[in-house]
Amino acid sequence: MRFYDGLPAVLAGTGIVSAIVVMQPTAAVALSGEQVNNIAREITVLIKGKEGHGSGVIVSKNGNTYYVLTAEHVVGEEDDYKIVTADKQAYQLDFSKVKRLAGVDLAVVEFTSDKNYQVAKLANSDTLTEGKPVFVSGWPRLTTVGNAAGGQLIRQFTDGRISGFLPQTLQGYKMIYTNTTLAGMSGGPVLDAGGRVIGIHGLGDTEDPRRLQSEGFSEEAASSIAGLIKPGFNYAIPINTFLQGTAQSGLYLALQVENSPAPELGAPYVASAAPDKRDTIDNINDVLNTVRRVTDTIQRVRNILPF
Repeated sequence: MRFYDGLPAVLAGTGIVSAIVVMQPTAAVALSGEQVNNIAREITVLIKGKEGHGSGVIVSKNGNTYYVLTAEHVVGEEDDYKIVTADKQAYQLDFSKVKRLAGVDLAVVEFTSDKNYQVAKLANSDTLTEGKPVFVSGWPRLTTVGNAAGGQLIRQFTDGRISGFLPQTLQGYKMIYTNTTLAGMSGGPVLDAGGRVIGIHGLGDTEDPRRLQSEGFSEEAASSIAGLIKPGFNYAIPINTFLQGTAQSGLYLALQVENSPAPELGAPYVASAAPDKRDTIDNINDVLNTVRRVTDTIQRVRNILPF
């Protein structure tokens, strides 16, 4: 893969044609945890299928087309997926246009909108070291408790630190961190203290069902419960793995990448006592129905205009 300093240049290719932009290695600005959360809110999306959902992050834009990076297993099976952005607008995902990166659990999906959505800045993940603060943003699936509390979907933003790196990658996963995560957050961004994406979350240790069986649970109950308990570390695919894999997969995107090391955190993140309304979806069906309303509006305009 070729990197370009300065102005964008056009790459010739048969797929998406654009430039990969690497910004000059100036020092990243140290942000507070709350400022990082504000960035994460704007760039994190919900990817909803009929049977479940995952998360993703907006990494590129070309005209009215936005490109979302996620874990491949989030869109691994053909389904009627919708992408929900920070303003609670849903967009249809064309499954035939899903781009999978070879050998790793990453995929790029796209949606079209004339709205202006924030695009993530990426950072050189090779500069990361143990002990650095990181944040994970994503939309957890509803648990039994969540359903009992009213069924509200709430984007989660959790803090932690890098605790190490796997000696050998597993489907691209290498970065280990202490952040709390839940199912449904797979595909969401891992951010550094500068609000830059340095990885894609998608894997976590889960409870051993055999231990639950030894405590009296049936085999069926133990298997069901074990997947909901995450007692250990979580894992991400470093963003450099994505950068290296795009060209190999015939995928060329306009990306904002900074080479500077992660800054120190300006102030720690303190979660509020109640969920921010900007991070909540009270009725997911109402949100998904916005796809139909947008489609109907476009069709009415086409019927009116003389072309």
